Amino acid sequence: MRGHVRSVLPAMAAPQARVEKMNDQVQLSLTPPQFLFPTASAVTRRVIENALVIGGGPAGLAAAIKLAERGMQVVILEMRSPNYSRPHHLNAREDTLHSLRDLGVYEQVRQASGWEEHPVCESKWEPLHGQADLTLSEASVGQVRISDVERALFEKSRSMGVLFLEGQTAELQAGGDGMYSVVAQAVAGGPAEPMGTPDLVVVADGANSPTRRALGIEFIEESSPRYYLGALIDKPIGPNFRKVGLHHGNQLIHMMATGHSKYPSTWISVEGDARLQTMSAEERDRYLAERGSVLLNQTITPQDIGWGAGQMTIVQNRRAQECTAGGNVILIGDALRTGSVWVSGGLNLALTTDVYNLEQVVDNINIRGLSREQALADYHIRSTLATKAWHVAGSDELEGRIKQLEDNVTYICLPSGP
Repeated sequence: MRGHVRSVLPAMAAPQARVEKMNDQVQLSLTPPQFLFPTASAVTRRVIENALVIGGGPAGLAAAIKLAERGMQVVILEMRSPNYSRPHHLNAREDTLHSLRDLGVYEQVRQASGWEEHPVCESKWEPLHGQADLTLSEASVGQVRISDVERALFEKSRSMGVLFLEGQTAELQAGGDGMYSVVAQAVAGGPAEPMGTPDLVVVADGANSPTRRALGIEFIEESSPRYYLGALIDKPIGPNFRKVGLHHGNQLIHMMATGHSKYPSTWISVEGDARLQTMSAEERDRYLAERGSVLLNQTITPQDIGWGAGQMTIVQNRRAQECTAGGNVILIGDALRTGSVWVSGGLNLALTTDVYNLEQVVDNINIRGLSREQALADYHIRSTLATKAWHVAGSDELEGRIKQLEDNVTYICLPSGP
């Protein structure tokens, strides 16, 4: 650290190895060592020297990497084992590609994603099987599976000494000094383990964040809900990704398929309405197969639907009432806000804006000498502005755009009912 003498943390108890079998693979994990972080009275909190990250997805992993770069001791608590397999595709924006470079994982993601010499896959919105109104526009995106990004970030964090504790949930307990201490609980059961009081707690456990809800921080709804089905289809899409606007009258209804020649399967996402909530899993699969057949211009059956089958997602612009809690808790990623699936903004925003704003908190305290109150207030302002900007960018998709010829979407007119 710059500008101060680094204090010595209490010695960690030796972690105990636990071996378990998951998906026919042996996984070696660690139980959290007791008093990993100092107790509230052990050190003064003028600087940030260690951090606990709750959630080991892309946002949490990126945060851990950037904090470790600053010489901090970083621990991640994650409910899952780090055998990342989510097949969602990410349309990585240019600033996200720069963030991957900054995080030191760009080359690994590039190779996993099949990008060749150019850092992005060149795509063009094509006429959909010669039907209906259409527009053509050049577009450049980096098309990659989220699991490839997660895996690269995980391996990078481990190489930097970040301790990854799998199969663990966290409970935050408020202290008299405004700092939250942490108690870890194994998902498989067993005694709760006190972990002391981290200088910084980064909450990155997703849109349904149990940590945020336990803190009493509610989501503010800023758009009406939209209802989606998404799943991995065991059919290739070819070299490009596509999206299509399905119309009911003059109202845009979302349909999208993403993938490229690197992958033998395709992720598709289609919009329905509130009736999806009352459908059985089998009925949802039939609905998805019908729309998927239009998207891919080939017959899709419910048997072709893999990961995500039968699942429904409610999507809307939501943001946390507060971006921080106490003197050491910060929310990032989907735990902080959610929004449109159309603009692929959630992960892009987490890897760029959220991680940058988190770095500013640390630098404001450790280098510029701001108080915790000042640094966290600055983070709240920055994060709120970023969320509002993202919601403005995606609000027309969530609320339903009026059909236009210049908005770079290929349209097709079909019945929109189930």
